[in-house]
Amino acid sequence: MADAHPAKPAAAAAEKIDERRKLELQNTLNRISIIAGIFDTRMGSVNCKPFHAIRELMDIYIAGAIRALSKGQDYLDNGIELKDEERASVETLILKIYGDVAKKDASSDKA
Repeated sequence: MADAHPAKPAAAAAEKIDERRKLELQNTLNRISIIAGIFDTRMGSVNCKPFHAIRELMDIYIAGAIRALSKGQDYLDNGIELKDEERASVETLILKIYGDVAKKDASSDKA
């Protein structure tokens, strides 16, 4: 599965961001984390496993953004790099949220 945002060339991704942009990205990350926390609080009363998987996707994105920012990389413009286990989790979570679309398409073709 590809990253949410296509990565720019390696040279562009390796460029360090200036302190002003880093502060802006940190503030954005803080707001994202607050929204994720509110989502977590509100979803507690919802008995829907696919909905809970959305929160897990948020955690993966936030972790990747934190890693990128700690390396001085712009996670908004360049996307995030997923670790192998995160990539596998994302694929599993997408299936949990949307189901196996290929399987559904195959069964509707037979009908």
